[in-house]
Amino acid sequence: MDISHITSHSLRSLLSLTEKKDHLIKGIEDVENEIATALKGAATSALDVFTSITPKAVKKKSGKKAARKPAKAKRTMSPEGRARISAATKARWAARRAGKSKAKVAPKAGKPAKVKKKGGITPAGRAKLAANMKARWAARRAAKV
Repeated sequence: MDISHITSHSLRSLLSLTEKKDHLIKGIEDVENEIATALKGAATSALDVFTSITPKAVKKKSGKKAARKPAKAKRTMSPEGRARISAATKARWAARRAGKSKAKVAPKAGKPAKVKKKGGITPAGRAKLAANMKARWAARRAAKV
């Protein structure tokens, strides 16, 4: 390597960079030492906490076992409800065997019978809608041209 072209200015710059590098390395070492100290302190305090609270220590402090949650009571169906479901199912299957879509089961006492809504559109209404849509699309095509 030829060092004849190195100037004093470049030497000063190199020295300055070397000093900055040393300063940064020292700063990094200081931070690493602080982290190690903090971790060591945290580890010992966590270890102290862990060893002071053990299952045996908890039982001794509380004096009694932890209470368990009571099991949920099983839901039971009344015999009347079961009979209603059974009757409705039998009627449904009887209707299927007879070729009907649904069996007409008598409504329960005290409740009004449900009226099934009839929906749909009449052929006249459908024709009217189709005519209106054709008129709209014709007007739209005419506006484009």
